[in-house]
Amino acid sequence: MIKEAKVGRIIVARLRENEDLMQEIMRVVKEKGVSAGQIMLIGALSKARFGVYMNGEYKIMEVSGHLEIVSCIGNISEDEEGKIIHAHISVSGEDGVCHGGHLMNGCIINPTAELTIIEGENLKLIRKYDPKTKLKMLQP
Repeated sequence: MIKEAKVGRIIVARLRENEDLMQEIMRVVKEKGVSAGQIMLIGALSKARFGVYMNGEYKIMEVSGHLEIVSCIGNISEDEEGKIIHAHISVSGEDGVCHGGHLMNGCIINPTAELTIIEGENLKLIRKYDPKTKLKMLQP
């Protein structure tokens, strides 16, 4: 599957402290009416919650403390229920050890996170459930 689009808007937002990272990303996406695109994010968390996909399901892990977001990238798509944020996150603690996986609800922003969205002009990314992988896969 390959899709192509010109860059539409670039949206930069500082997300709110003590809020859930995934919910804050979705709030900006809905508030700005983003159709589809790419996300990038840096900042810090007091709690990170992420999943590693194994054998058809996610193994959920949590890390707490002062956590720097080393990297958080992903995309914005949709399915029959609405918008989907599919992102991966890496965080490191005071010891510099990195942990990461699929971004899940439950990551708490502290003190800040800076989100950049690159929206594709007239781009629509659709996901459908694939019974083989048990994942919602991007469609052609």
